[in-house]
Amino acid sequence: MEPVPGHAACRWNRTTHRKRLRRWPPGWAHPWQLTLIVFAVLVPLPPAVNYSALVDGARLGYGAIIGATTAVVALPLALHRHRSAFEAAATLGGVALTVWILYTWLAGTWTFALSVPLTWAAASADPRRLPILAPLLLMAGTLLAGAVVAWPGFWWRL
Repeated sequence: MEPVPGHAACRWNRTTHRKRLRRWPPGWAHPWQLTLIVFAVLVPLPPAVNYSALVDGARLGYGAIIGATTAVVALPLALHRHRSAFEAAATLGGVALTVWILYTWLAGTWTFALSVPLTWAAASADPRRLPILAPLLLMAGTLLAGAVVAWPGFWWRL
């Protein structure tokens, strides 16, 4: 009687184990998509913290606005196990973020303006579905995040 694959009685096979680790689960968001969302979350935070010195002595309200904006951008990370939910959250989060940025522009959320294209790129950067467009979106998002971080005056005031 042959052991059932995946059953405790089945022998552990190193080659099969490595192949399973290389494959990303098909229903999950791809690591490229997660990378772009992490860029969208991290890139606007240093200028937002820098702007906090100019906004009424950085009262609690400013921190709550920046925290809520960061939570909207980071929402797709919580849904990474369901690709369709991840993509919907990234797309709708980008739309909501655009409206939120326009509404609270003077409160310092303008620093999140570059997160909108990054979240929209993350929604479409799945190489399993779009094998030609996904690497281009990843490269464009990486270049955008790198350009923002390399911009003179971005980090030095912190």
